[in-house]
Amino acid sequence: MLLTFAIQEFLTEKRYENLAKPTIQTYEFTFRHLERFFLSQGVELIEDITPLHCKRYIRYCMDTNDKPTTINNRIKRAKTLMNWAVSEQIIKENPFQQSKRVREDVKIHAFTNEEVKQILSHLRRVKRRENSLFSIRNHTIFLTLISTGIRLGELVNMSWNDINFEAKTLMVYGKSRTQQTVPLTSQLLKELALWKAYCERKFHKLNTSVWVNQMNQPITVNAVKLFFKRLADVMCFPQTRCSAHSCRHYYAKSYIEQGGDIVSLARILRHTSIKTTERYLTFFSNELQENNKKFNPLNKLY
Repeated sequence: MLLTFAIQEFLTEKRYENLAKPTIQTYEFTFRHLERFFLSQGVELIEDITPLHCKRYIRYCMDTNDKPTTINNRIKRAKTLMNWAVSEQIIKENPFQQSKRVREDVKIHAFTNEEVKQILSHLRRVKRRENSLFSIRNHTIFLTLISTGIRLGELVNMSWNDINFEAKTLMVYGKSRTQQTVPLTSQLLKELALWKAYCERKFHKLNTSVWVNQMNQPITVNAVKLFFKRLADVMCFPQTRCSAHSCRHYYAKSYIEQGGDIVSLARILRHTSIKTTERYLTFFSNELQENNKKFNPLNKLY
């Protein structure tokens, strides 16, 4: 079977399984990259792909300066495609089966408290000066991200029906479309209520989606990414990437710094494995140790 047809069959089946649209798009993007490489090697049929071709593909990714995390994600999805082809009896063995992950030097860069203060100060100044939909919305979006630790996709999909102002909770639909509850603070609920009142005054009819544009239509993931891109240009932080996910890292870091336990943090962040949450403890415990040396009371006594 032609590789391009195998990819189409795989994607069609995943759509039939009702996988989330972003997941389908990620598969599609990865497989097109894979297909282009194999075609450049003269390989058109999925049956003709060998472990040697797979090694060459991984080397190609490394030579084109893909990050280790990106390469590992490409390998993982390629294995998924080939395992599906084996289960459908299109090929006998998975050529990517023996492909090893590339070593990752994982380092989490979270916002510092000072950086968050600078961002909030900037957003509040813009909000006071413009008092526009964008300035109010973006300020509230940033507060929501650092106060809840929710993912970008979860943020964009927020609806007013998901917010329980009395119980102080937010219902989110995370990975694998799991439905889970996130606690909200009184301060954040106040800001969300102000944003809701603004939308009601401006549009007279409230959209079910929390985050809307000038046309009272739900915003996209790309719209939030563009907001952070513009924010990055203004802030120009040398170490920290200005993004929605950095807000999630900041939430985890702050939670650990304030003495929160790892099990509760895993539940709030909705990690499927506590090992994922333990990464935060590993990285930020080093920073806590450095802060302890710097600010320890004994420093004043010796």
